[in-house]
Amino acid sequence: MPKKSTLWKRITCIMMIRAGRDNRDIMQCVQCSLNTVKAIRSELGENSDDDEAVAARKPHSQRRDCVRIAAFLADLQARVMENPGIGIRPLAREMGVAPSTMKMALNDDLRYFSYKRRRGQLLTEKGRERRLGNAKKLLNLLQHPVEPGTLWFFSDEKNFCQDQSRWHNRWLAYCPADVPRVPQTKFPQTVMVFSCVSSEGDVMPPHFFEQGLRLNADGYISMLDTVVKPWITRVANGRPYVFQQDSAPCHTASKTIKWLAANFNDFTAPNVWPPSSPDLNPMDYFVWGAVERDTNRTCSNTKAELMAKIRSVFAALPRETVARACSRFRRRMEAVIEAEGGYFE
Repeated sequence: MPKKSTLWKRITCIMMIRAGRDNRDIMQCVQCSLNTVKAIRSELGENSDDDEAVAARKPHSQRRDCVRIAAFLADLQARVMENPGIGIRPLAREMGVAPSTMKMALNDDLRYFSYKRRRGQLLTEKGRERRLGNAKKLLNLLQHPVEPGTLWFFSDEKNFCQDQSRWHNRWLAYCPADVPRVPQTKFPQTVMVFSCVSSEGDVMPPHFFEQGLRLNADGYISMLDTVVKPWITRVANGRPYVFQQDSAPCHTASKTIKWLAANFNDFTAPNVWPPSSPDLNPMDYFVWGAVERDTNRTCSNTKAELMAKIRSVFAALPRETVARACSRFRRRMEAVIEAEGGYFE
C-alpha cells in the first residue's frame, strides 16, 4: 500500500473536521497522531475561511541528509584540515547546522572522531638522532650480553601528591546533589620516591627523600650506597646485572659515574641510555602508573598516610606482572628504532 502524503492527510483531516467528526475518529481514519489533528483543528479556528492555507505544508528545517551534501562535506573537510582542534559545537555554529548534524557528518561521512591529545617528551631533531643511536646500542647490548643470564635493574624517581587524582573524579548518581565533593588542599603535601625493579619482577621497597631535598650527586651516591646497592646485591645473588638510570644531572655527574663503575657490575652510561625516553623505562610506562592509580584514588589526609599507601601498593605489586612489564623493554627499544627515534606510542 503506497504511503499517504502529508498533504493528503491534512486535507482529509480538514474535510472530516468540517463534517463534525471526532478527533479520535479522524486520527484512526487518517493514521496520524492526535496532536496533528488537534493542531489542524486549532489552525482552522484561526483561519476559518482559508482551508488551502491550513492544508499547505508549514516551513520546516532542512533534513539532515539534505544538508550533508558533497559541497557541505568538502567545506567541512577544509575547515577541519585548517584547524583540527576545533570542537563540534563551534563548527556547527560556523556552518549553521545543529550539533547532532555536525556530529553525524564528522563521524559517519568523513570518519573523523574526537580524541584527547597525548602528552610526550619534547624531542628536538638532535635529541631524536641521539635517541635512535642509543636505542641501537642498547638493543645490541640486549641481543649480545657480555655474560648470559644478565639481570636488568630499572630505576627512577617520582613525586606523589596527597590530593586525589583528576582521573578518579567520576561518580554514578541520580542527581548532582548525590555526588560527594573531592577535597582539595590549598598547598598539598608531596613526597619524592625512588624505587627499582628487576627484569625478573623483584620490587625494591620505596625510598622516600627528605622534604624539600634537591637531589645532587652526593645525595644520590649516598642513597645508592646505603639503600640500592644492598638490595641489588641480595637480589642478584652473584649473577651479572646492569643497573639502568636516566640522564638526570645527578646521575651523570662525574663522581656518580666513578662510583657506579667501582661498585656496580655494569650500568647504563650517559652515552648509552636514550635521552627523553620515559617510554622505555618500565618504572615510567608501568610501575608509577600502577602505584598512583591506587594511592591517588582518594585524597590522603596527611603525608604519613600517603607514604603508608605507597608502601602498601609497592608491597602488593605482583612479581609476574612486573616481570611481564619489564619484558616489553626490548620490544619498545625496537619500536623506537622502527620510528627512527620518534614517538611510537
